[in-house]
Amino acid sequence: MAKKKYDYRAAQAHKRNQQKIADAKAKAKQKEFFQKYGKQVIIGVVAAIVVIVAIWLGCKWFVGPGGSIPNWFGTLRNVEENWIVTNTGTTRSPKYFKLGEYNAPEGYTLDPDYAGSSDPLNQFQYYTPNDEASPIESLYVSGVKNTSAADMITNVLGLYGENGGAKQGTIGGHDVHYAYITMDTTVDQMDEEGNVIEAAEEDKTGTSMLVMYTDTVQDSCILVMISTKETPLAEVVAEDVLLAEAEKVLPLLTVEK
Repeated sequence: MAKKKYDYRAAQAHKRNQQKIADAKAKAKQKEFFQKYGKQVIIGVVAAIVVIVAIWLGCKWFVGPGGSIPNWFGTLRNVEENWIVTNTGTTRSPKYFKLGEYNAPEGYTLDPDYAGSSDPLNQFQYYTPNDEASPIESLYVSGVKNTSAADMITNVLGLYGENGGAKQGTIGGHDVHYAYITMDTTVDQMDEEGNVIEAAEEDKTGTSMLVMYTDTVQDSCILVMISTKETPLAEVVAEDVLLAEAEKVLPLLTVEK
């Protein structure tokens, strides 16, 4: 008896037909299920989405990333006016932390229009003295992210020159790294040929400032800077005068630890 030849094409066609029948049955069952329970499924999915969104919004309202201040769509929650607040994260992934508090010193007025940061949520304080005869130009208190006080003094002196050099001590009850810096602000004059004419010593002008940094949380620090008005270069405000002023204004600073 001859052996029956296996028809491969017919077998494959039969297999495809069987799969189509199975798929049709599955779709029919699925359709029947959604006709019967579709409304409940949709309600359940919507409810799950609402719960997820509510949890996410709740996290934004009560908790900031990494323990930072909650950022409610561009508004920091429960921040007081006297807080020093700084973004220790990035522009895309901000993390705003309270680094300290500063209360207005006697004899100074807060300038709310001073633009000390490109980030509107960073909070700092800039004061000018009430007494127009005061040699002080301004008092500035701000946070510095992700940098220690010692490193910041090194960075500042790298920009302005060594001057009196970096120092460390206790001022107004705070351990600070500080530096007294003087700057020549004389405007150079030029002759008709474009050559610089150096000003006589008595015509040179300058300013001085006391730059102080103290360490705080998030491996960051707080800057307190006292700047003076422009005077003849030989008469800029001396370091001891600015240190005496610092002893008055630094006790008003509270640092987060």
